[in-house]
Amino acid sequence: MENEINNNPEAYRAAFDEASEELKQIFGEIEQLHLRRTHIEKAVEVLGRKIGTDQPMPIYKVRRKTHLPGLTVMTRLTVVPADPNSGK
Repeated sequence: MENEINNNPEAYRAAFDEASEELKQIFGEIEQLHLRRTHIEKAVEVLGRKIGTDQPMPIYKVRRKTHLPGLTVMTRLTVVPADPNSGK
């Protein structure tokens, strides 16, 4: 069995290439979602100023990048003060 595995590196290369291509597609979709999110956040900010929202501004932001072969994962966390009227 071990010889069969070692004698077929093309199969592993094909699987690796396919997985790599799929990760690139996923990364592209994540980038598109990030751009959409950025546009929506800007629109919410502008509209919030126009209607006089009292939503608290974020007080703490965390950003973390994880680098993998052919992929970078960005994690963002924003903490806002709790609404004292929410009862939680």
